[in-house]
Amino acid sequence: MKKMLRNGLIAFIAILGLNVQSAFAQDAEISDNTLYNYALLMQVVEQMKAEISTAVQARIDAQDGFDGKRYSELASAGDNEAKLKELGANEFEIKFMGILVEEQEERKAAIKEVLNTLAQKMVGVANYKAVKSALSSDADVKARYQEIESRIAAPSDDA
Repeated sequence: MKKMLRNGLIAFIAILGLNVQSAFAQDAEISDNTLYNYALLMQVVEQMKAEISTAVQARIDAQDGFDGKRYSELASAGDNEAKLKELGANEFEIKFMGILVEEQEERKAAIKEVLNTLAQKMVGVANYKAVKSALSSDADVKARYQEIESRIAAPSDDA
């Protein structure tokens, strides 16, 4: 989790260094710079979200007597002991699911904290809300955003 926070904060610092934004001059038009910063913010958040699955899978792979198939069977119950028992979970599986859910929740809380900080510092709260709203209702803004997003897409792990 510290690595995830550190990577998010490093990305934040790099973005601030490269993108000086005038958050005070917000008009009805959303600038390309604002869309760019929003896209970078969302890219950081998506990468952090992807790390949750990777971390959970690594923990499952390292645990003897528990595999991905069993996790899939029990995942709908989360860490609810009664529901896990209904699904036939033994005591070990109940405890292990509790550990997995706790780790997921800690990572989600870290992502939320990073999102809030980056939204405030990098995009500005008003700009963040304006872009988020415009992306769901304004086809022009959405097209501009998608073009910017495609230019800054994260490199593939295939290389």
